[in-house]
Amino acid sequence: MRERLALLAAVALSSWARADVFSPGELSRAHQSLEGIRNCSQCHPAGGQLSQETCLECHTELKGRVAKGNGLHGRIPEEKRNCEECHKEHQGKGFDIVDWGKAGKTGFDHGRSGWPLKGKHASVQCETCHQPKRVLVPLIQELLAKHPDRVTFLGLRTKCEACHFDEHRGQLKADCDYCHREASWKPPSGFTHDETKYPLKGKHQKVECAKCHPTSSDPEPGVFPAPVSETFLKLNQLDFKQCSDCHKDPHDNSLGARCSSCHTVEGWKIIRNAAAERSFHEKTRYPLKGEHLEVACNACHGPFPGIPARFKGLPFSRCNDCHVDAHQGQLSPVNARGTPPDCAACHSVDGFLPAKFTQAQHEKTKYPLEGSHKAVACTACHAANPALKERISEAVQAEVKRKHRKPLFSMLTFDFKGSLQACDTCHKDPHQNQFDARAGGCAKCHGLESFHALRFDHQKDSSFHLEGKHAEVPCEKCHAPAKAGEPLVYTPLQSTCESCHADPHARQFGDARCETCHTLKDFKTLAFQHQPPFTTFVLEGKHRDLACVKCHPMVKVRGAKPVQRFTGAPAECEGCHKDFHQGAFKGFEPP
Repeated sequence: MRERLALLAAVALSSWARADVFSPGELSRAHQSLEGIRNCSQCHPAGGQLSQETCLECHTELKGRVAKGNGLHGRIPEEKRNCEECHKEHQGKGFDIVDWGKAGKTGFDHGRSGWPLKGKHASVQCETCHQPKRVLVPLIQELLAKHPDRVTFLGLRTKCEACHFDEHRGQLKADCDYCHREASWKPPSGFTHDETKYPLKGKHQKVECAKCHPTSSDPEPGVFPAPVSETFLKLNQLDFKQCSDCHKDPHDNSLGARCSSCHTVEGWKIIRNAAAERSFHEKTRYPLKGEHLEVACNACHGPFPGIPARFKGLPFSRCNDCHVDAHQGQLSPVNARGTPPDCAACHSVDGFLPAKFTQAQHEKTKYPLEGSHKAVACTACHAANPALKERISEAVQAEVKRKHRKPLFSMLTFDFKGSLQACDTCHKDPHQNQFDARAGGCAKCHGLESFHALRFDHQKDSSFHLEGKHAEVPCEKCHAPAKAGEPLVYTPLQSTCESCHADPHARQFGDARCETCHTLKDFKTLAFQHQPPFTTFVLEGKHRDLACVKCHPMVKVRGAKPVQRFTGAPAECEGCHKDFHQGAFKGFEPP
């Protein structure tokens, strides 16, 4: 007996000794699933050393990056890319297998990843950027979904909008570094007002941004990343054509709308008085006002190439005596004499823009504005048409160039080719020709008050009247698009039950119409009665108290989902009931 115990002890000791040789220590928590001698070969092929190929068989999120030379691992030279150099194992379950070097995690050179941290980014804590909800790469998102406890530094994007909320609320293009630099968000050192439509000059250069750009509030609760500020400046769609767009007129318009006739941007009290400088023109039949005060004398009087200067007898009764038609003939001729319309009806000498054409004037045109059209911006209908440039004749272009004037031409459309009474002259057909325009057109369903305020009445304007539950169904449930991105289907549309609803009875009733048993009030409110003409099996006695499923059980039909069996249900007693008499009355006929 003692010899057997000694032998067992020796075997046990030798096994422990071999285990100590083959397992140099406990694996880290990340690799706990590989613990045990039987799993050694998964990382150490043929009992040898680690190989990066073996590691990448599991760490597929790195495999593609390494192959392309991207990221930290992809930038390590292949001869130095030994995983165990930075990721030491068998040090225990709680050991951090990422070796950050002597400087530690906070001293890591982020430039090794391909994106060096500069400016304000250099002082940001690692966890601020490297958190699961900032991961945007699908492959890494899938990895974290499968292993939610896993820590990764992969999957981040380097675009500003990937980490930062758009503080301008979509007013500008997503090109933050056009204005901002990493050294500091404010002031936007890359921005210059000289590149905008309104370069700042004189005193305007010292005005605070908020003085011209009003502040709006938009807290955006619950969004990620969260905004730094609930308020933002309005940066676009500001009016700046005239001084009065920003400044109150202290003269109450008694001196005209053109402030620059007297004032300059160099200072409000610096009076230039262009009118006084050209006071001699006040004695002529055409006193200079507005923009005309800024025009060089030779722009009107010459001399021009081949033509001497002329100071008397110049026509000036109409704008087109000096100016070419900026609308390329779209607005002329309008009368029997073929005289173009008076420009002053829409424009003034204080500036070509903004035009002063009013809604009251629009009422006198061929298309008076009604309903929502009154709120539509002019350029939404009178859109720019680059083809109009081709209508500017070479002679007109030469005339403008000869007089050294700016080629000021409007490319806005005023001459519409289609009928102004037809919606499709301006609007695209959202229904893609499903309806005949001759049968009432858009106005049959839509009004000018709002596109979404429908005149259409399903009870009067269609052959399919909505009753019962159908009256509660949203339009798009029945009028769904054939494919994603396509318009809703209105016609042709079938009106049979099976055209919208799947057959829940798996064709047990063949081509029988659903309304034979069901009503529109509710699918479960049945018109069916367990008596002729619906069925020859009349429920009597205890049968009346049974639940339907007792006789009509759920069965599988051709591998589909279970359906309730109705056809082929037995009508004989033995089809549902066991014979408790064990055949004693078989063949017995009741008297």
